[in-house]
Amino acid sequence: MPELEIHKKTDQINSFEYENAVILPRITGVCAEEPMWGLGGVCNQEGNFVDSSAYDGGWATHGGPYLWNEEEEEYLEEEVIYFGMFFQHWGHFLVDLIGRMWYPVCSVKYSQNMKVAYLGEEKPGQNHLEFFQLLGINEKQLIHVTKPMRCRKVIVPEIAFRSCMWYTEEALQMFRYIINHVSKNEDLHKKYGKVKKIYFSRTQFGKAQNSEFGEEMLEYIFEQNGYTSIAPEKLSLSEQVYLWNHAENIACVNGTIPLNVAFCANSNLKLTVLNKTSIFHGNPYLFLEMQKVKARFVDVYKEPFKKYPKSLGEGPFLMTITKEFVSWMGEEGMRLPYRAREIQIRTVKNQIKYCFAILGITRKIRMLLSKMCPESVKRWIWKKSV
Repeated sequence: MPELEIHKKTDQINSFEYENAVILPRITGVCAEEPMWGLGGVCNQEGNFVDSSAYDGGWATHGGPYLWNEEEEEYLEEEVIYFGMFFQHWGHFLVDLIGRMWYPVCSVKYSQNMKVAYLGEEKPGQNHLEFFQLLGINEKQLIHVTKPMRCRKVIVPEIAFRSCMWYTEEALQMFRYIINHVSKNEDLHKKYGKVKKIYFSRTQFGKAQNSEFGEEMLEYIFEQNGYTSIAPEKLSLSEQVYLWNHAENIACVNGTIPLNVAFCANSNLKLTVLNKTSIFHGNPYLFLEMQKVKARFVDVYKEPFKKYPKSLGEGPFLMTITKEFVSWMGEEGMRLPYRAREIQIRTVKNQIKYCFAILGITRKIRMLLSKMCPESVKRWIWKKSV
């Protein structure tokens, strides 16, 4: 594992205010050297780009100036907090997109009369929207910038943390504000108060079903050892925050799920993270350090081909009951509910699915069946599924 020197910055971060400033929407394909997520951001009254409105997360970057037609500007007679880039990916949302949202929690200047402006092609929904609501920002305050927008005042907060490197007191306060709000919810206590050992599963998540193989074996082991299996994508953000703060044991596959430790103020939590690949995933470590939660990382991957998985996000991934996992089970006093022969059979089946995923056979079969299937049958299937 690479050495990560994560630290807490002691300097107070700032916010910058610009009168009669312009927020430029995101555009892409302007030049070969543009940031990964395109250009856009804030320009002051004189048309100069505000550098603090750009984002540099190391791997992910966004922001920069471009020429725009001033005659196409919209005008907003409001004070606006600049959020930055938004798209619906929970992992990136936590790691890369919310770094300015300390402002509503920490700044004495914040008012609910202010708007929050975001860029991109997608709008917040479900848990993304609930995140704003838990910070006291209602949906009517959110402004989707799709064309140049000149505002009476634009506030650009500095980023409060950078993945794998540093965080600030403001970042910690932002997450703690949500934690404190949710922890007092009596309805959640009645629903989940007795749930103490949790396995957060990806087996019901659509993308994982086509690129992650073998987790069902691990999930079953945890269930047979007293863990309650829960699909986090079926929970509200408040439900997830409550569980992270009231559970005694949580286990999950490495990826987006352990990033939710950002919402965990329970330093006594026993967290187990199952590595589905040898590719190092550094993002959880910032939040673990920030919230002072210790985690045990256990390898459960099998990688028979050198070029796969292609990346942390793309996969495909093959998981199995490894020697390290069995050793960890022994330390925890857990029993293995499978016989050796059954493990071999299940592993072979998952290896076949894994190979199919690499070759794209499953996708090709779906495309072929789709072409062969009459439109009337497709419509009937669609009606039955909605």
